Amino acid sequence: MKKQILCGKIIISFLILFTSVNFCFAENNALSLYNKGVSLQQKEDYFGAVEALTEALQLNENYGDAWFHLAQCTYELGEYDLTVEYTNNAEKYSKNYREIRNLRGMALISLGKLKEAHDVFENVLKEYPNDVDSRFGLAQLDLFDGSLSAAESVYLDALKRQNTNKKALLSLALICSEMGKNDLAENYINQALEYHSGEAQVHYLSSYLALKRGDYVEAERRARSAVQLKGNYDEAYELLANILYTQQRYNEVIDICDFRIARNRNDSDAWYLKGLSEQRLENINDAISTFTTGLAVNPRDEIMRAALEELVQDNVDIEDSRRKAWADYHLQNALEYKRNYDGPSERFEYQQALKIDPLNKKARQSFADMLNRDGFYELYLSQLNFIQQNNSTNSKAENAAVQTDENSQTVKKTAQEIKNSDTIEALNSMMTDTLSKKWNVEPFYLDKTRWNIGIYYVKNSVQLIHADAEQIAAIAAKEVFSGVPSTTVSVQTNPVSGFGEAYKLSRKAGCDYFIIISVDETERTFTLKGQIYSSRTGTLTQKIHVYRTGNDKFSNVLRRFRQSVLDILPIRGKVLNHTGSTILVDLGKSDGVVKGSEFDVVEKGSIYTADKGTGISYSDKSVLGTFTIDTVDEEISEGTYEKNSFYDTLNNNDEVVLTKLPSTEDENSTTGNAATDTKPAALNTGSPATGSAKKAENDSKKAESDVNNKVQESALINLIRSIQ
Repeated sequence: MKKQILCGKIIISFLILFTSVNFCFAENNALSLYNKGVSLQQKEDYFGAVEALTEALQLNENYGDAWFHLAQCTYELGEYDLTVEYTNNAEKYSKNYREIRNLRGMALISLGKLKEAHDVFENVLKEYPNDVDSRFGLAQLDLFDGSLSAAESVYLDALKRQNTNKKALLSLALICSEMGKNDLAENYINQALEYHSGEAQVHYLSSYLALKRGDYVEAERRARSAVQLKGNYDEAYELLANILYTQQRYNEVIDICDFRIARNRNDSDAWYLKGLSEQRLENINDAISTFTTGLAVNPRDEIMRAALEELVQDNVDIEDSRRKAWADYHLQNALEYKRNYDGPSERFEYQQALKIDPLNKKARQSFADMLNRDGFYELYLSQLNFIQQNNSTNSKAENAAVQTDENSQTVKKTAQEIKNSDTIEALNSMMTDTLSKKWNVEPFYLDKTRWNIGIYYVKNSVQLIHADAEQIAAIAAKEVFSGVPSTTVSVQTNPVSGFGEAYKLSRKAGCDYFIIISVDETERTFTLKGQIYSSRTGTLTQKIHVYRTGNDKFSNVLRRFRQSVLDILPIRGKVLNHTGSTILVDLGKSDGVVKGSEFDVVEKGSIYTADKGTGISYSDKSVLGTFTIDTVDEEISEGTYEKNSFYDTLNNNDEVVLTKLPSTEDENSTTGNAATDTKPAALNTGSPATGSAKKAENDSKKAESDVNNKVQESALINLIRSIQ
């Protein structure tokens, strides 16, 4: 019995010892993995750090410091939901309450949960009134609210508590520069350089601020210091390349871009700047090749695509086979929009494809089918005629049908070609009773231009992602109006100094309005701001602020910009012909008018932009009468004219201005689905005319309101948030 008891004690002791050894081994292994993860984190290898820290937590799930560092790594990787989750776990097992909560607050800001983030920082300050990081969090919330002065005050308060704090000094330098306090900005950056001269990011931001104030020598010197201190500092190499590009040292820019590409072939920003430099050196073929490669690396770089397409339109033969490949991108986008029943976006993409490759049969046919689907049969017929006239007799297709007759050789046509021929014949037969036949007018040769608009831009001294983004955006903004027959839009490809120069140029060009645009972008967002002015009076007509995120943000911004402009332009037409009390005008279904629409008939040359705000003005003396539409075709309309005086003074080419649409029009109407954002949509007062325009305006206001309730990134905010 004693021997059995003794054996039992030995076994129990052995099990306790074995368990203790295993526990110590697991603890030591978890510690080793933790140290490895922290080391990788310090080297900015966040993926490797996440792997090591996750393995450490598998061995010890109560490891609070490991949860905290894992949260830091996921924050750097942009996984903000995980950051919040991991900080919650860290707080259970760690004593670094302030650091954990402040990190959670920063993640909540990135998730757009600003109220929750504010509460987190305020609660930390209640316990620790001198905590600087919580104050930095509150300052960022002020920046998102657009209050630079409030953010400046918070950073100053933090600096009083730690007068050498790097983040406070750098943030104040950036904010003061944004506010135009250049002397203060330089003072703060010099202090940062004095206290933290060995840190690459301080030199990087000093270079950025020097470039912003136009001191290229200092900017280059600081950028080179940054890369000397940190050899893998890609952002500093990118900034250095931009500094050299600003000085037109294009060959040096290409060398730096090649260096960056050699280190990371997927760096689309380097491909873009290299292509832009080759373009400036007039090496057009090299630029096209570089842009094409860059887009293969990153097909979603819309600004690089816009730069490429501008080059292609001016320098590549219309029959060049490469055009088809470049157009295919837009065709794929159009198909995606078609699946989502987004007609205006589908139309936009087809037009972009046809701009790149006008002879593209697939794009032309798809565009024609869309017009047919939306009831624009005359436009549909014109597209089919174009396809038939430009169809190659040697074309081959999968579904070929054979047509023969007794006296001719076999002729092969595709099923689509046969269908188009039959459709053309049928439509020509159906359209014998149209207004164009009745009045002997060819509607597709009419000059419908009513508005002359000039686009100008002020160049930002620094664009961290796409150099010359303002110029490319201005040209693209002009191109986006190419499908709007009622507008002629010109663009000044060189930047203007400001309002005065733009006003002078627009008056000289005979514009009705001029628009000064500016842009701001981050990796995930694009913002376009525009101010519309009357070229006659120079007074402000309207402000435009368009902010978009995600894929297709650039094209979505351009389309919204176009619609914002068209929404304030009154629907105007011209008298083509008249007989008795019946007149014909060059407005139709594609212009948004319907039966029963009412107009003022005004003497030619008597219409002016309003002195202030939107709309137009004309004197009562210039009003000849009123016009009401009775019959509407796609491009022209016929109706009843009632003169104002005893004498009939109406002449061809006098103008008609929309004053009222029938009240029976459905407020949710999307008549002409594919053309809803490609036409003016206002009454003579500048207010929305059509139901679809009112709906678009309301949807736009709601969208902008939704955007304003979210975190709006900017280059300034991202720079401040990147400070470590």
